[in-house]
Amino acid sequence: MFLEWWDRYRKIFLTAIALLFVTSSFWLYQTRVAGHEGTDTALPLVPPAYASDDVLPADEQAKDSTVAGKPALEKTPSAPAPLYVDVKGDVKQPGLYPLDAGMRVADAIAKAGGANPTADLAQINLAAPLVDGTAIVIPVKESSPAAGPVNLSAPAYAANGKNTSNASSSDQTVSLNSATAEELMTLPGIGEARAKAIMQYREEKGSFRALEELKSIEGIGDKLYERIAPRIRIH
Repeated sequence: MFLEWWDRYRKIFLTAIALLFVTSSFWLYQTRVAGHEGTDTALPLVPPAYASDDVLPADEQAKDSTVAGKPALEKTPSAPAPLYVDVKGDVKQPGLYPLDAGMRVADAIAKAGGANPTADLAQINLAAPLVDGTAIVIPVKESSPAAGPVNLSAPAYAANGKNTSNASSSDQTVSLNSATAEELMTLPGIGEARAKAIMQYREEKGSFRALEELKSIEGIGDKLYERIAPRIRIH
């Protein structure tokens, strides 16, 4: 009985099984594809690092990380030390002044308030560069040109050209009997050695009785005496 039924309906039965299998397989395939599509929608694709045009080289990434974190400290050049120059003589405000490197004698005079109307700036090289630890002495107009320009290379400038209005009379002359060594050195051609010789002569002889006695001192001849004579007096 069963065999007769199987022989009669087996084609239909096998066909139904085949359709069921195909239908189940198609349904499972669609379900799997739909699941992948949902995953792609939830998680967008990220291009790999090697395929991006925005990827920086290793050295550039190091720079960016430095900027993002603590920036690298750049060494800034330190400011040069100031120059200290002693400005004295016929200026309005004599004193020791700090000035910047590269400044000139004219800047130092301006720092001291400028020169007085009686200053003889023709003897000064206003364009000379300043040197640390030097002195600039501005002479008065009556000073002899033999005093020369300021020697910036010396540690201190000589007293030649110093304003001697306190020790001299109104005509800017120097007393041979009462002048100090510094005041005597304001005379043309009289340096430290000759100034000491004049003072020694004064101590030994008592005092000068005539201007011509100055020629008795060693190193002071007729020519030098003629240059000094208008600038000296006895009393």
